[in-house]
Amino acid sequence: MNNRLFVLALILVSIFFLCGCSSGVSEATNVPDEAITTTSSENTNTSSTESPNETCLSAIPIYDNAQPKPNMRDDLQDAVRTMESLSQASGGEVSVYITADSVSDVVQFYQQNLPRDGYEKTLDLTSVEEGGIIVWEKGEMSAQMFTAIEGGDTVILLGCGPKLGSSAAPSLPMFTSADGLADDTITCIDFSTNGTAWVATPDGLSLYDGQNWTTYNADNGLPGDWIVDVAISGSGDVWASINDFSYQGLARFDGAAWQTFAPLNKADQITLAPDGSVWVGVCDVSDGGVYQFDGQGFTHYDEGSVGDLCVQDLFSTQDSILWVATKTNVAQFDGRNWTVYTGEDGLVGEPNTIFVNQDGLVWIGTDAGISKFNGQTWTTLTQADGLANDGVNAITQAPDGTLWFGTSNGVSRLKDGVWQTYTEDDGLPGNRVSTIAVAPDGRVWVGTTFDGVAIIEP
Repeated sequence: MNNRLFVLALILVSIFFLCGCSSGVSEATNVPDEAITTTSSENTNTSSTESPNETCLSAIPIYDNAQPKPNMRDDLQDAVRTMESLSQASGGEVSVYITADSVSDVVQFYQQNLPRDGYEKTLDLTSVEEGGIIVWEKGEMSAQMFTAIEGGDTVILLGCGPKLGSSAAPSLPMFTSADGLADDTITCIDFSTNGTAWVATPDGLSLYDGQNWTTYNADNGLPGDWIVDVAISGSGDVWASINDFSYQGLARFDGAAWQTFAPLNKADQITLAPDGSVWVGVCDVSDGGVYQFDGQGFTHYDEGSVGDLCVQDLFSTQDSILWVATKTNVAQFDGRNWTVYTGEDGLVGEPNTIFVNQDGLVWIGTDAGISKFNGQTWTTLTQADGLANDGVNAITQAPDGTLWFGTSNGVSRLKDGVWQTYTEDDGLPGNRVSTIAVAPDGRVWVGTTFDGVAIIEP
């Protein structure tokens, strides 16, 4: 979206919130009085009923000289978000049109031609010089028109969808403790090769087989309740890190019984390497760092190797290269040597999570956005680039190459260079995302800090 459109969007948001314009025709409009019409049947389209096969969007009249431009939809994401924010709607349909006619002609057309079937105008923030937005409502539905000048043409966005909080508002499939999940606070999600989901919570480890939930906790064999991380091996063994009053350390479930491993007395993060190594990250002022378990015993790598004693996340590549995110740096271990990267090298913020994608790029989620490392140079991505929030807590990738990011204010998807954000407005049960994982069937499981699990079907 060009600067002119973006500035207009910001101005509209500012006017809306400063004036408290939640309903009624705004006094901010500069359109002459004779161009403003009231909501009456004379100003609606002649059709009074909507066919069951028609969409909500089809109720909005299309400007006579406008041409559809669906390929512009992704380029106008900021304008779409502004339109949805001002209309307090989300999850609906949006169409893009352009015309060589003036923005003044478009504004006056939509002030004189309302959507059919009883929609009433509730917001008008338009001017004949710059365009703006008009919102109409009917029951639980909201229809919108946003217009502005771009590249010498007049761009028209038409949208229609359910109002936030209504029964028609978008909702994603989800699981909570009411469905059988151990707790609504989710710390990690992983999948076995057969599609079974393992969900870690502070009150046990829950298994979902596609129909029923089963929870393992201290009452039925698990050494403790508070599960920090979980990882499933190719053979189906379940590895869990536990940080509970009754037990702190590593545990493995072979399908029949849980086994614990001494002398490790604390475990936070887990990753499984293709060479069979189990890597454990620990955040502790005395015993922190990285532990490698080879099936017989543990090798400890402390601050001198890793760079910091507080390990936040671990990731092992297909060639068993280990990447470690700590509170102050990122470290790489190739099996023989450690390499530490800090802010002086280009890393931004305090790392929370780390992931290596199919192309070998290293993605570090921090409290200041994303640091991307290609082995030579660092790139920073933030909310200004399209990320939902600069606090990035989880990263994963789908088989088709799509990257998914769990943030402190929603989920971001990056596909073919285009960002898309999912929040409560789009059906998430909560915006604070703690973990994210792609199931074998391609669905994306989103674990939240307080509101259970949501499932996105791309």
